[in-house]
Parts: sequence; structure tokens; C-alpha cells
Amino acid sequence: MTARKRHTYEVNALLYMSYESEELIRTFFATQPGIQRNRISTDLHLTVYHARRRLPGLREGSWPTDITIDTSETRFMVLAPGGENPRHHLEPGKRSVGIRITKRNQAIEEIQRLRSSVYRYETSRVIGSRTPSSAWKNCFGSRNYQPHITMLRPGSRIQRDLTTIGKAFRSEIGEIHLDLFRIASRVRHGGVWIKSP
Repeated sequence: MTARKRHTYEVNALLYMSYESEELIRTFFATQPGIQRNRISTDLHLTVYHARRRLPGLREGSWPTDITIDTSETRFMVLAPGGENPRHHLEPGKRSVGIRITKRNQAIEEIQRLRSSVYRYETSRVIGSRTPSSAWKNCFGSRNYQPHITMLRPGSRIQRDLTTIGKAFRSEIGEIHLDLFRIASRVRHGGVWIKSP
């Protein structure tokens, strides 16, 4: 069996959280009993699009934006296949944990608008026989697109039942604001990712 080839190039389109929203989230987790503070994520963002090929014609850069996520339409999840629902073999305290944005969320329309502005640069010459990305399908990586924000890194010791902390989170933080959209590429050299020239 041959070793799986590691990709050496990628394009990412990300929505970054505002400083104020990130501070609210960090404060929330820091006050939750049992959670390791050094496992709280920083530089919080939502991945709009990811590719492992160059997309000719795609403009890279950063643009201010103003997107509000209503937390009542978010749910905590373990960031692993099948992590939307409790599974015996997925222990949240040992894995990355975040929130997924449901399809009913008011932010979805704008997230999808930005997403389509990037995946439209996929051409048959770029992706070959792969199925092109769409609103809820990915050409690269995970097959299904599920907008989410990672909030805790592995080792947080968060409780196994995420329902209780999810309710507390939605009660304490009503909205999350995303204020920057960034498209950037990077390449891997010697096992290290660097910004693409």
C-alpha cells in the first residue's frame, strides 16, 4: 500500500471574528469549570472555502465585512466526522470543539454569497474529474460543507455532554460578529507552510 500523497499548495477563504466577539468567547470559556484555559483557540475564524489547487484569476486580499451570527442558530459539536451528534468514540475533551452554524442562521446567505464568489473559479482544467464545489458540497477535503468555528483545541477537558454548555453559551452570547474576509494561498516547503509568493 502506497503512502498517501500530502498536498503542497492550498487556497483558503476565511471570515475572521471581531476582536470584541473573540474576547467575549474567551471570557465565557475561561469561566467554565474544568476547561483548560490554554486550550481556548485564538484567531477565531470560519472557513468559507478551501482548495488544494491554484485557482487562476482568483484575487487574493482582505476586505472588511459585517456579518452577524445569531447564536440561537448554532450548535456545539466535536470537530470530527459525525461530530454533530454524541458518539461514544468521540470524547470532546480530547478533540477540537466548536460551533456549527445551522442552515437557518441569518448569516448563511452572506456566507454562501462569499463562498460562491470563490468556487466559481474552479474549472475542469483545475479540478480534473473531481465534482465541483457547490453551496453544500466541497471539491476538496471534507465532502460536505459545514460552516463552523473552532473554539477549543484538543485537551480542553470539556464535558462529554455538550448540550449544557451549548445552552449556557447561547444564553450568555447572543451574537457573534465577523468583520474581515480574507483570501490567501500558501505552499508547503520542507514540511512548513509559508505564504505563497
